Amino acid sequence: MKTAFYPHDIGKDPLYKTWHAPKWNLFIYFYSDGGSIVTGEKILPIKSGALAFLPAGTYHYTMPDVPERYDRTKLTFSSSVFSKVFDLLGKNPEYKDFFDKSLVYAEIPPEQQSTVDRIFEQLGTSIDCDEKEPLLLSCLLHLVYLLNCYTTESTATAGGFMGRAIKHINEHISSDLDIGNICQAIGISKYYFCRRFKEHTGTSVMKYILQTRIILAKGELEKTTSSITEISERCGFSSTSYFCRAFKQEFGYSPLQYRKKMRTK
Repeated sequence: MKTAFYPHDIGKDPLYKTWHAPKWNLFIYFYSDGGSIVTGEKILPIKSGALAFLPAGTYHYTMPDVPERYDRTKLTFSSSVFSKVFDLLGKNPEYKDFFDKSLVYAEIPPEQQSTVDRIFEQLGTSIDCDEKEPLLLSCLLHLVYLLNCYTTESTATAGGFMGRAIKHINEHISSDLDIGNICQAIGISKYYFCRRFKEHTGTSVMKYILQTRIILAKGELEKTTSSITEISERCGFSSTSYFCRAFKQEFGYSPLQYRKKMRTK
């Protein structure tokens, strides 16, 4: 039963403003206010009392307003534990969509926050103790229940245009994207859009697009046998040579080296 629990993990996230994906399933419960958690699909607020769930392999990064005061509790747990939770809830129609989402986010109401605190207190006593697996599963089921009850559909901290922009980028990632056609699609001025995008994601629009393309290409290298050129074209890179340079700068390996490395694991 592989789990890890980090109560009140206070301070700057070592992967602050860096795209990364957890190897295990991840719960984050926020105690501090200010900033954003960003995935390839959503930009959501870091708020005291907010609870987020990210399945293993979900690329994201956090951008708290004051990194040194960023306060959260984290729980990671393996696929085998997650499978048991799914077995208990997966056939319940109320949870039909929960297990298909790349991120589940809820703002827990004040009257329920003490319940979440008690759950995490219990979790602190059950980690890595096989004989306490029923307690761990009970806590996880309760967290999933609360998330499902209070899930919000908010997609952006800066208003609806940010959600529309992220959606447009994702849907047209293989096209020749530029700031002008994004702004035209969502009906907003370039200056305002660029300023607000940087404010709420911590990066420029074009860098965000590049990082998204690199992440997609990484998945293609891992899961397909497509050629480097085919992957480059599908992910929207202007040339194969540019793709190879950008990929190596991000991961320290060329795409071909990375694929060979993954196959030897």
